[in-house]
Amino acid sequence: MRDDDDQPWRPAAPARAPAVWEGAPARSDGGPRAVDVDDAGDLAPAAPDPAVSTAGPLRPPGRASSALTGVARAAAARWRRLAPTRRVAGLLGATALVAALVAVGGVAAGPEYAPVARASFEVDDLRTAPTATAWSTDLRSALAPGAEADCVGFDGSTRLGDDDVLVTTSAQGYVPDSGCEDAPGRLARLDARTGEVLWVADVAEAVGVDAIGLQASVDPATGDALVAVQSIVGSGLARIDTETGEVREVLRGPPDDGATDQVDESDGSDGAEGSDESDGSDGSATGGTADGSDPGYDPEGSGPSTGTGTGTGTGSSTGTVLQVEGLSTTAVVVSEQPVERFSDGGAAVSQGGRSLYRLYRADDLSAPTWTGNAGAGLSVRLVGDLLVIDVGDEPLVVDARDGAVEPLPGGLRNVESWAASLDGVVLSGRAGGEPTMVSLDSDGALRWSARLPSTSYPSVTDSCISVTVPGGEVTCLDPRTGDELWSRTLQAPGRGGDDGDGGPGSGEAEQVQAYFGTATDDVLAAVVDADEQGDPSGLDRGKEVHALAALSGDERWVTELPVASYVIATSRTTGYAATFFPSGRDTPTLIAFDLSDGRTLWTIELSSGSFTSAFWGPTLVRVDPDGVVHGLTTGVELAG
Repeated sequence: MRDDDDQPWRPAAPARAPAVWEGAPARSDGGPRAVDVDDAGDLAPAAPDPAVSTAGPLRPPGRASSALTGVARAAAARWRRLAPTRRVAGLLGATALVAALVAVGGVAAGPEYAPVARASFEVDDLRTAPTATAWSTDLRSALAPGAEADCVGFDGSTRLGDDDVLVTTSAQGYVPDSGCEDAPGRLARLDARTGEVLWVADVAEAVGVDAIGLQASVDPATGDALVAVQSIVGSGLARIDTETGEVREVLRGPPDDGATDQVDESDGSDGAEGSDESDGSDGSATGGTADGSDPGYDPEGSGPSTGTGTGTGTGSSTGTVLQVEGLSTTAVVVSEQPVERFSDGGAAVSQGGRSLYRLYRADDLSAPTWTGNAGAGLSVRLVGDLLVIDVGDEPLVVDARDGAVEPLPGGLRNVESWAASLDGVVLSGRAGGEPTMVSLDSDGALRWSARLPSTSYPSVTDSCISVTVPGGEVTCLDPRTGDELWSRTLQAPGRGGDDGDGGPGSGEAEQVQAYFGTATDDVLAAVVDADEQGDPSGLDRGKEVHALAALSGDERWVTELPVASYVIATSRTTGYAATFFPSGRDTPTLIAFDLSDGRTLWTIELSSGSFTSAFWGPTLVRVDPDGVVHGLTTGVELAG
């Protein structure tokens, strides 16, 4: 501005912008058009704007548009009359409002994940393929020094607290003259976050058997581990302090209380009544019947035993072997059988006669709470403190806490599947010739009984007991009442529509699988196209896994997986499926998928050695053929 000008400076007014709309007659004389330059540098007619109609002359806007234009002009005039400070405040407020709308819209449109229902099964949330090694530990040097690399395997599937696992050894290629006869039977506690081995216990040496594999469970009340040591013929048991690795108790053979005399070798063909020796109970055992049939369990031969279960005898010195028949976190059931029933390779070669069964609490292996004689090969199912034994048409329930024996309530005449549920057990079988499921509480009392659409192996969570039926039907029962919550029929992938034209929606599933043991409470059910079941490799993606909300049956997501794969774990936002193959020609793989929409996130090879659990506690691991285990990570942590 000029020095002599005492008026405030004002910018020059801009030129008037073209009107948003001006009425004009349509051109009909082929007047000039806008042009573009094509790739060759020549002029080319511009492409018509698809949003502009050239069908006829332009017309003025309607009343609604005129009204909006008037409102806009009035707002603009009011804005111009505002003081500069008011304009700045208005701009800041509008910016905050837009930011808030964007944030709200982003949340509403973001992915939705089901809440974690079982934190004890939750694993690391690996949204990208793990490329970093958090730790490496040479387990062969720690647990199997001197063993050949291909003679021993390791598994850390038994979780202990939030981060630790119990690692067991297993013999690989355990056959005579294989060089693997001396494979160890050791147990270790490992911190799955750091790879540190906290202690190692030689369970096989403590029990006094040659181990080919170990099975472990953890008593939630004491924290001790029950470890079954399986040999070629027979097995043993140890109770171990998981804090120190100290072996507290051992059950390694027939007790020294005369009970071995009650293993009756009679098959009933000679009409023998069996042994009349006492088994330490207040009753007597009976043998086979005159017609050769097995009378089943002898109720008068049961009851608390006065003997001890921590004898020093072995199966070979007494002519009997001990077999661990069932192991839970709070109890164990074993049988004592003549060694002559088994071949050198461990196969049963004689089916006649009877066996003595003993039931122990996990915190006391010194004396069984119940003993009973029954036919060899008796079916026993141990869940928690409840032992269910099939005896003829009258299954029985035994309480491991006090040895009480009661008929199985609910009318089941056989038991085909069983699982823990709400501190009790659910069992399915047949009652009156019909598929039936019964639920028992922790004391063995009947909660409810429900008829099933067909024989099914249930998947059980605290929110839903899902049963599947050939044809793709999935039904959810309320675990507390047995009432049906919902039922859905899933369709096999790749099937045609209702009218057979190839569209979605029809074609029944030929196979349905339900998964459990994951952190989610959703029902994860898979359907496999019949055309894909015969795939020799199982690598073709002919299986669809559907996540169904436990309470409503609504589908959360669906993902397609290889036929030879199973969902093995879930985290907060990521699910994991592993492929398993019966031969060594294919390398197992792990597939990660998003739990909001099922899309595949990444795929990696699991291990080139023998099969091991993919997750040890929360940590994804890879076990090398030489026995070195690596904890894997992405190096990225999700916000909580």
